[in-house]
Amino acid sequence: MDWESAKNHCKARNWDWSLDLINKAQKEMEELEDKVKKLEDQQKAQRLYNACNY
Repeated sequence: MDWESAKNHCKARNWDWSLDLINKAQKEMEELEDKVKKLEDQQKAQRLYNACNY
């Protein structure tokens, strides 16, 4: 189930507590995805730097 489907499911049933939980989880996942992307970019840059120095 994607985020929007989960939100719509909760809205249809007036599950505000669950909707808040979904919003927090979505925000946390997006922050983690951004962090992973930055780390992957740093790792690629480090590999390129290391390859150029040999």
